Parts: sequence; structure tokens; C-alpha cells
Amino acid sequence: MKTIKTILLFGAVMLIAGCGGKKECAEAEKKDGHKCPKMAEVQNQEEERFIYYTCPMESHKHIRSREAGKCEECGMTLVAGVTTTEEKMDFYGCPMLMHSHIRSDKPGTCDQCGMKLLPMRLANK
Repeated sequence: MKTIKTILLFGAVMLIAGCGGKKECAEAEKKDGHKCPKMAEVQNQEEERFIYYTCPMESHKHIRSREAGKCEECGMTLVAGVTTTEEKMDFYGCPMLMHSHIRSDKPGTCDQCGMKLLPMRLANK
């Protein structure tokens, strides 16, 4: 009985953990009509995971996209924002697309959603 409860609890945690990205993707599809593309390839996939594309200019960090493209404010090529190791990081950031502008130089939580800020960097900059 104890084993069954443990398995059910583990399954529930995995289900909840896996829903965050799908829910955000579904909301983006309803809002923008965009289909969520496959995640961009990042050179070292063992250590890094694609989160979003953003403008490399600090003043345009609020610009974000699931697809590669150009900044709508300055025309610069968007770069991939990826989670990474603390050794390679540029900043701590919220892993949610909608909160790409939340960045810090120290660990903490996102002031908009409460998620843990992760070590991140802008790839290809």
C-alpha cells in the first residue's frame, strides 16, 4: 500500500511539473495564434536549455519570442536566452517566457510569479 501511494504521488508530481510549459504554450497559441516550435538547438544541450528569444540590448529585454527574428524596436537579431550553469551565466532570470524581463545579479524568486530565478545567458551574443 505504501509503495502504491509513493508511485501515485511521484506520478502526480511529474504530471504537474510537466504541465507548466504546455499550459504557457497553449495560452500563447490562443493569444497569438502561433504554434509552439521545437526548442532551438543550443551547442551544449547537457548544460543549457532554450527558453526564449530576446533582443540583446538591455533596454529591450522585454522583447521576447518563441521564434527567431528581429527586435520590433531596433531591428537587431534576437538571440536565444538559455538556462545554463553558474560558471557560464550572465544573469539570474525567470524561466517563463512572459517574464523574460525579470533579471537579477543574485539568486532569488520572480516578483511576478514566484518561480526560482535560474542561471541564464544570452547565446550567440
